[in-house]
Amino acid sequence: MMVPMPTAVVLIVCKTVVAGPPDANAAYTGWQDRVWATEHSMMVCRREEVSLYDPDVDRGAAPQPFTPTACWRTAMQLGPQFDAAHRNSSWRFWRAACPVPIVRKNPDGTEDIIAWKMPDCGHRETVVCEVDTAI
Repeated sequence: MMVPMPTAVVLIVCKTVVAGPPDANAAYTGWQDRVWATEHSMMVCRREEVSLYDPDVDRGAAPQPFTPTACWRTAMQLGPQFDAAHRNSSWRFWRAACPVPIVRKNPDGTEDIIAWKMPDCGHRETVVCEVDTAI
């Protein structure tokens, strides 16, 4: 039995700090010289799970399966959108993650996906992750 992949993406966003004086053109371009903020040599991040919905289904389109390729494509669009929407905050997109299958190995050598797990922050050697938030 195949369990469908959840329609969600995990964004890992991390705290940044302004690293230097404003650029002469910053008033026109909005550019900021930012670096990753660290505490005790660890990046400070948070995990944001983004649930997705296809509005075309409401207009009569057939639902499209959410695949790993669709997940990664969506994640790479959501990351820059997060940065643009949070331009005046210290949080910036760092990484994305897609649901991971939980697989059962059958006696005949085949495998079945029995569930999916949403990834955590990961990178425990470089990242301290705050409590999950939803956007």
